[in-house]
Amino acid sequence: MSSFNLLNIGTQALQSNTSALSVIGQNIANVNTPGYSMQRADLVARDNLSGVQVRDVQRMANDFLTGQIMSDTSAYNSALAFEQLANQLDNMLASDVSSISKSMDDYFAALQGAVDDPSNLANRELFLAQADALVRRFQDLDASLTRQQDTINGQVESSVAQVNSLGQGLAQINDQIRLATASGASTNELLDERDRLMESLAGYVGFTTVPQPNGEMNLFIGNGEPLVVGGSASRLLTIQDSLDPSQHNIALQVGSTLSDISGQLSGGQIGGLLDYRADVLDKTKDEMGLIAMVFASSMNAQQLQGLDLDGNAGQRLFADINASAAATDRVLVDSGNAGNATSRVDIVDTGALKASAYELVFNTDSSFTVTRLSDGVRWNSNQLSSQSGAAGVDANQEFYFDASSGSLTLQVDGFRLDLDSSARFVKGDKFEIQPTRSGASEFALELSSGRGLALADSAGGVSNNRNALAMSDLQFAKLVGGGSYQEQYGRQIERVGSLTATAQITTQSSKAVLDANLQTKSSLSGVNLDEEAARLVQFQQAYQASARLIAASQTIFDSLLAAI
Repeated sequence: MSSFNLLNIGTQALQSNTSALSVIGQNIANVNTPGYSMQRADLVARDNLSGVQVRDVQRMANDFLTGQIMSDTSAYNSALAFEQLANQLDNMLASDVSSISKSMDDYFAALQGAVDDPSNLANRELFLAQADALVRRFQDLDASLTRQQDTINGQVESSVAQVNSLGQGLAQINDQIRLATASGASTNELLDERDRLMESLAGYVGFTTVPQPNGEMNLFIGNGEPLVVGGSASRLLTIQDSLDPSQHNIALQVGSTLSDISGQLSGGQIGGLLDYRADVLDKTKDEMGLIAMVFASSMNAQQLQGLDLDGNAGQRLFADINASAAATDRVLVDSGNAGNATSRVDIVDTGALKASAYELVFNTDSSFTVTRLSDGVRWNSNQLSSQSGAAGVDANQEFYFDASSGSLTLQVDGFRLDLDSSARFVKGDKFEIQPTRSGASEFALELSSGRGLALADSAGGVSNNRNALAMSDLQFAKLVGGGSYQEQYGRQIERVGSLTATAQITTQSSKAVLDANLQTKSSLSGVNLDEEAARLVQFQQAYQASARLIAASQTIFDSLLAAI
C-alpha cells in the first residue's frame, strides 16, 4: 500500500467522521424540536482499499407509523369534539335546574292544587305561574341548543381557517422538496416539517395521502376531493346551508367552483362537530319540539272542553301550534330552486307526528320523493295516494299535485304540507320540512288570567273540577311516541346519556391508541441524549484515529523523500 493511498484513506475517514459528528450535533441541537426525526450517517466501505464514505444521511422515520399516527390523531380529535358537546347537553338535560321533567312535576303539582279547590283564584294564579315557568324552561333549553349550534358554526369557521393555513404550508413544503430533490440537497428537515403539518391537519379533518416519487405528498379529503396537489392548495370556505341558513357548511373552492362537501367529511374536529350536529343536536331539537307541541296541543284541547271561573267556554291555554308564523317556519326552501314558493306545514295529528325533518325533492317536474331523515324512510309520489283536489287530502300518505300551476298538498306522519310555487316545479327543486324543530322555541303561554282556566266541565257548573281532573290525567297519558310527556323526555336523557358515554369511551380508547403509537414513534425517531453522547465519543475517537492515520502517511512519505 502506498503512502498516497494511506493518505487518501485517512482523508476519506476524516471527512466521513466529520460528517457523522455533524449529524450527531444536529440531533443533539434538535432534541427539543417538535417533529424532528433523528438522523444517522450511513457509512459504507469504498472499493479497492480506498477507505470509507457517507452514502446517505438517513432519517429515522417509518412512513406506515406516521400514517397511522395521522389516522389516530384524526379519530381522537373527532371523538373529543363530539364528546365535549355531548357532555354539555347531557348535563343540561339531566340537571334539575334546566330539566323539563322537573318543571312538569311542578306544573302538575300546581294543577292538583287547583283540582282541590277550583274556585280559589290564588290556586289558579299559581298554576298559571307554573305554566309560564314550564314555557320558559322549554324556551331556555331551546336557546341553549341554539347556542350550541352557534358554537359549532364558530368552531367550524376557525377549523376551516386552520385547514387552509396548513394546506398552504404543505403546498409550499412540496415546492421546497421538489427543488431540493432536483438539486440533490437533503430533504430530511423538509420531510419532518411536512409530517408535522400533516399531523396538525389531521387534528382538524381526515384526509388520504398519495406520496410522489420525489417526496412530495398530495392530500385528498371527502370523496377524493383535492386539498393539496404538488405546490397548489385548494381553499375551503364556510357557507350557509342552502336549506337552513342557521347552519354553516363547508365548501371546497377549486378555481371559481364551489362544492358543498360537508356530507363527505369525517375525522378531525370538523368531522366530530358535523357528526354531533347531525346525530345529536338536530335530533334533540326535534324531540324537545315534539314534546312541547304535543303538550300544548293536548292541554289546549282539554282546556277548550271546559268552563272558566265566569262560566265562559275555555280558551287556549298555550299558543296554537298551527299559528301562521309557526306553520310557515316549518318549511325551508333551497336557495337553488327555480321559483319562489309560499309554504306552510300544519300539524293535523300529533299522535302520528315524528321527531324528524323531511326532505322533499322533485325528481322531474311531475314526480317527487319525500325522505324522513331520521331513519331514511322514503316515499315516492307513485307510492302515495293521489287525490283530485287539495281539499281531498285528509289522511296520511295522500297528496294532490298540480304540476302546471306549481301547487302541492301532501300529508304524511301527522302533518300537512301546502306548497304554492311562482313557477312550475323542476327537477332538482328541494325543500326541507321541519315539523317539530321549532316547537320548543314557539311554545308560549296564551292565557293571561287564572279566571280563564277552564277547570269545570259544562255539565257540573263553574265550581266543579272535572275538567281539571281530565287535565291532570294527561300527565300519564301515552301521547308522545307511546309514552307520557315525561317518559319521552326521560328517553331523550337516556339517549343522550348513552351517546355521551359511548363518546367518552371512544375518546379514551382513541387517545390510548394515539399515545401508544406516539411512544413507538418516539423510540424510533426521537433523539436519545445518552445514545448520542456515546456515539459522539465513538466518532471523536474515530476522527482522532483518522488524523493520526494522515500523520502516519505523512511520516512515511517524508522518510521516502529522505531516502532518495
